[in-house]
This record gives sequence, structure tokens and C-alpha cells, in this order.
Amino acid sequence: MKRMVDSTSKPSKRDSLSPKEEREMRETLRDIFATDFPNPERRGCPENVEAKLKALAWRRKFPEAQELISHLGSCSPCYQEHAHFVRQHRSRQRLYRLAAVAVLVVALGFWISWKLMRGPSSMVPMPPPIVKAPPPEQPPAQTPDPPELEKQKPTEFQVAVLDLRKRGITRGESNKKPRELTLPKGRLKVSIYLPFGSEVGQYEVRISGHKKQVATARGVAVMRNHITVLDVEVDTTAFDSGTSSLAIRQLEWGWYRYSVSIE
Repeated sequence: MKRMVDSTSKPSKRDSLSPKEEREMRETLRDIFATDFPNPERRGCPENVEAKLKALAWRRKFPEAQELISHLGSCSPCYQEHAHFVRQHRSRQRLYRLAAVAVLVVALGFWISWKLMRGPSSMVPMPPPIVKAPPPEQPPAQTPDPPELEKQKPTEFQVAVLDLRKRGITRGESNKKPRELTLPKGRLKVSIYLPFGSEVGQYEVRISGHKKQVATARGVAVMRNHITVLDVEVDTTAFDSGTSSLAIRQLEWGWYRYSVSIE
């Protein structure tokens, strides 16, 4: 007698994806939708598309929502704008939650202080024990560094700025070509002005050269004078002069790549 197979049985663990595989699949899909459907002339985009994309990212209801969702799968510029608005919405929600927690902590502190002040007056705190401090030690005499040690001191950091604000999402074609991105060789403290609409948070930076030279860094982007600025430290000493690849991404999101000249 043949054994009956239950069609409603759950798939085995071998048939399901691991969390890492699911994360890689989501990142691959995001990269495909963000780059494989270029639409520089924005053909087929609905009117007032920026406001509608923002409303969709912020989960607001409007009549053309379903039509706009279908449009995102065939228009990379709209998909990228929607992704920016989603990250802004998530960042704002996190700030609201942190503010609520801060209010609760302050209220709890006031309540504890009020309870302590209303406690029994007979509870007198014990005075702290008297501890005699040891006499201060005399600092050792400083001797000048020999010439050999002075040569071994690490080189100082150079300060550099990369302005990506006008290299983000643009509407239509523009005759103004942005200036070439350049970085000097050496140990660098780089301030990266992220594209308009970028949100604060943790980012990862990777610079790749022609001969497999790689420099990576992580940092936290903050707002300065209405500009999202990411400060990182990288070392380009081993890089050859010429064009290299600069990749930037917010953690758990896809990479955005630019060309940078190492001089």
C-alpha cells in the first residue's frame, strides 16, 4: 500500500534558505531594481512623483499607491528615490523611539529623587572614610629623542574632502559635469559629503586600486549645517597613481560606486 503524501506538510530545513542567503538575495534584488532599469528621461513616471514616493515610503494611503508600486519595478531612478525616503522614515522612527526612552528615563529619575526626599529623616548617611592621598610622584626627566627614533615617528594625517552631494539622484540630463574626485597618497582623514537625501547612521567605505590594493573603513555619518557628512580614516600610501574605485554603502544596504583619482 503506497504511503499518502500530505501536501500541506512543511518544507524541510534543506529546502529553506538560511538567514545569510535570504539577506544576500534581498541585497541582489535591491541592486537589480536600483541599476538595471535606467530611465534618465523619466518616461512613464507619474506627476508629482517625488511627493508620491515619499508618501509611499512613509506608508500613507493615496489613490495611485498600487500603480506606483508596480512602476518601481521598471524604473531605477524612482526605486532609488523610494529607497532614500524609506531610510529617512526609518531614521526618524528611531529618533522618536530614542526620545521616548529619554523622557521615561528622566521621569524615572525625578520619581526616584522625590521618593528619596520623602524618606525617614532618621536615615543619616555615613560620612565617607578619610583616605590620605600618597604624595605626588615627581615626573621623570624628559630626554630628547635620538635622531633614529624621530625618523620612526608615524607620519601625520592629511585632510581631504570628497563632495558627492551633486552625484546622487538627478532628474533629466544635466550639461554640468561634476568635478573629478581626487585623493592624495598617504594616511588620510577624509570628510565625505554624502548625496542629498542620505540619512545619518553607520556606513562602510572601500577603495580598490588596479593591483588589488584595498583600503576599507567604517564611520558614522552625522548632520553638519544640513549636510550629511561621513568622516573616515584610510591609507592610500600603497596605491598607484591613477583612477581607482570608491564604493560607499550604509550598513545592510547596497553599494554606490564612484571613480576617484589617486594622485
